[in-house]
Amino acid sequence: MTLRKLLYQNKFLPKRLKLSTHLRNFTISNFYRYAQKTNVVKSETEVRNELINTTELPLLDWDRGGRTQNEALTPLYASMKNLIDANPGCVCLIQVGSFYELYFEQAEVYGPKLGLKVASRKTNNYSIPMAGFPTYQLQKFVKSLVQDLDVNVAIIDQYPLEKRINDSIIHRKISRIVSPGTLVDETFLNYNQNNYLVAIAFPTKFHKTPADIDLSIGLSWIDISVGEFYVQQTTLGELIGDISRINPSEIIISKEFQHENLTSGQWHLSLQDLRKYFIRYHKTIYKDLKLQFKSNLQTTRKKLESFSIKEEMAMNMILSYINVNLPDTDPTLDVPIQYWNQDRLQMDARTREALELTERSTGGHTSTVGSLLTTIKRTITPSGTRLLTQWLKSPILDASELRRRQEFVILFKENNYLKLSLRSQLSQLGDFIRSVQRLVFGTGDVVAHLQYIGDGLTKLESLHSFLEEEAKRDKYAGKVLDPFLKQFKVSSTIAEKIFSTLNVSEIDTGDFVETEQEDAEELESAIYSVSNKSIEKYKDLRKQKLEQGTSFAVKKDYDSTLKQAHDKLEELMIQENNLIQSIRTQIQEIDSKLTVIKKSQHGRYLNVLYISGKQKLIDEAYKLLSSDIRERRKGSLLYKPESWGKLQALIDEQIDIIKESEKEIIDKLRQEVLDRVSEIRNVSKLVDYLDVTSSFAILAEENNLVCPKFVKTPQLNITSGRHIVVESGLKSVSDMFIPNDTKVGSDGNLWVISGPNMGGKSTYLRQNAIIVILAQIGSFVPAKKASLGIVDKIFTRIGASDDLYSDLSTFMVEMVETSNILRNATPRSLAIVDEIGRGTSGKEGLAIAYATLLELLHVNKCRTLFATHFGKELENLLISNNIKQDKIRYYRTKVLHEKTIQKDGNFNLIIDHSLEPGISDRSYALEVAKMAGFPESALSKARKALKLIK
Repeated sequence: MTLRKLLYQNKFLPKRLKLSTHLRNFTISNFYRYAQKTNVVKSETEVRNELINTTELPLLDWDRGGRTQNEALTPLYASMKNLIDANPGCVCLIQVGSFYELYFEQAEVYGPKLGLKVASRKTNNYSIPMAGFPTYQLQKFVKSLVQDLDVNVAIIDQYPLEKRINDSIIHRKISRIVSPGTLVDETFLNYNQNNYLVAIAFPTKFHKTPADIDLSIGLSWIDISVGEFYVQQTTLGELIGDISRINPSEIIISKEFQHENLTSGQWHLSLQDLRKYFIRYHKTIYKDLKLQFKSNLQTTRKKLESFSIKEEMAMNMILSYINVNLPDTDPTLDVPIQYWNQDRLQMDARTREALELTERSTGGHTSTVGSLLTTIKRTITPSGTRLLTQWLKSPILDASELRRRQEFVILFKENNYLKLSLRSQLSQLGDFIRSVQRLVFGTGDVVAHLQYIGDGLTKLESLHSFLEEEAKRDKYAGKVLDPFLKQFKVSSTIAEKIFSTLNVSEIDTGDFVETEQEDAEELESAIYSVSNKSIEKYKDLRKQKLEQGTSFAVKKDYDSTLKQAHDKLEELMIQENNLIQSIRTQIQEIDSKLTVIKKSQHGRYLNVLYISGKQKLIDEAYKLLSSDIRERRKGSLLYKPESWGKLQALIDEQIDIIKESEKEIIDKLRQEVLDRVSEIRNVSKLVDYLDVTSSFAILAEENNLVCPKFVKTPQLNITSGRHIVVESGLKSVSDMFIPNDTKVGSDGNLWVISGPNMGGKSTYLRQNAIIVILAQIGSFVPAKKASLGIVDKIFTRIGASDDLYSDLSTFMVEMVETSNILRNATPRSLAIVDEIGRGTSGKEGLAIAYATLLELLHVNKCRTLFATHFGKELENLLISNNIKQDKIRYYRTKVLHEKTIQKDGNFNLIIDHSLEPGISDRSYALEVAKMAGFPESALSKARKALKLIK
């Protein structure tokens, strides 16, 4: 038998698949192994050559490559296999009745990981692995798959065909694909954080050219759960810093690069950091995705004309990915906002980590506890917390906008009534913008979302009225709030339309204490109860009422047509009640203890009368009603006479008419809300602005913060500056923080800080960077007095450890960070460097530190705080090389000694943590080692060694 004939007659050709496609998708080795089993003696090379010449063979009319009836999967399992094969890279959860199930290899692989028992479904020829769980547990298992096992999940739901056609036919299709970056209404979403999906648009074949850090790259990111959408053109050199700022849940890259191993670091070292993120590859499906934008085509086209090609590539990739993952939605999005690095204070990924802005690493684990965000957070809405996080990650350079934010902070700080009343109203708003977005994507209960949006808009209108009254009552409030209120436009007509249309219950927002002393955790708990639980409560209540047949979504008297339909239904319901009473009277002639109730469904029976009682009584009832009994049991009967059946058919028909009318009304109402989505989003952002700025006022009061001044000269003048995070930790143990002054720029551009370990050098460096960041987000700062010139970039070189994941040694990490500072710092930047050169030998480390200091002083000319143990050595090198030191200042952390001398001749060490002019002559390493519990025997050896070295 030839291979050509073998291909025609046997197993390799699946249904509806051309031979040429088949040959491209199967490996040569599979053909070769099969050929050997069927005595086709050919070498693998011969098989390969023959296959190459076989791609154009026509299929015979009678042979479509299918299996015989004895070998084929049953239609049900064949359809399951087709669904799985159609969604490569996804775990498919297929709805079968009231369960979601996994099949074939996916059941074997993921069933045990999810704690599910893997069973077998047997057919005539196969034993098919399967695992499943009830539909109500969907969110639990999706969370495990997406967040714990890092896989995408295809949810395949069943859709019965029109019941009047055939009640038994079930159609299954993808309702959505869940990935980390495309969460919309999943219960495991963290409402306090943005959940960003990022698209990176690399130039075509860019990896085949030499690395160029100035290469243009497109970025786009979106949080589809709240509708925030951005684009940016960045460079290869700044890419990882931008990704770190965004902190995405998922990154998508063009499928062109799927097999190119971009993150290996072979092409560009920084791309290794992409491995820390969840990456997927996507082939953009180009169509007129711009129709998804809310603005009209002309406005959209005009805005998009300002986008670069790379930005538009990234934007199209995101829109395409959303289209694939949410196939049945028609989302309404705002045109992306262009993000400009030039308008923001720039920090690379390592700087963000070193300053612990949003999280801190301890023992290999990351936690938000002890981060700057956690320390300063006083926001009371989830959306306000998200805005605060964005500000903290991306401080601004616009001094006029910063002064505007400060005006709001001053207003809330001085007007206690305004602040407390505002926050009381904000606390009741919840996070209704998420309901807006769920309405946009058509997920969940539309009526519940409309109700929650209407409730939110009503409260926004009340807030607007309150702010207007305060602006009229207080002159300073009017000055600050009047321009703001011109943008604060709330449409009352939408809320009125929702409440005049829908037959819904009032959402309970709970009671909120309007005192500043209120416990923060209790308040936060109450707010989450509103934002996360109230709508769920409402949905459960509405579902219960619908099941009981006592509730419809739209008010009965919405219009004359609906009113007539309800009137007719009420007449039928009266007839139903009369019929039940008649049957009940008839039955109770046998015995009054027999009960008759209506059951909408009992087992496989619909709309039956359920008669229950003792067996003897049931037997008598059966004799009386036997001709129309559908099911008989010891203690019950299912009764459905012809008159009852006809009446139920009429009631069902009337309910269908009402539901159809309601669907049209709700769809129209939904569209009216969607037409105002942009307006609602804008107002929501203004409310977040109030939440953040009022939280800054509370933070300032609690921590004795001052309003910083912005000056045009590049200086950093801080009187009694403090590290707000460290100070907060010390307060918890009733300890005091030692403040320090900084006058970089006005008193030398470069400060050399020396002193012992544990002397507070690193804390001092960090506190100055944090003060700059707080100032440039509009907050007050921890100091007695502060003035600064706007900082365009902050660089850090603090602490060091091996980066094993990126295969970088301690010294290499140190050099990468230092070289980044020397290449990118400008005269408007702030550089804080700690112990440059400590990762290598003493002499070479000193040389590196000296070269770095000179470069910062003469080339970068930026404000620099330079902590080192080489203080004296650096000064001697500068003097010996005749380097001017007029822009250098030397400071050291103060060290005190107890008067009593120890037996070993050393003094007890007391570190004061305050700075004083001068260079520390010692690092006091042995004293610090003793404080750390170093064994005395080891200390003795160290002292002897130190004497020999000297």
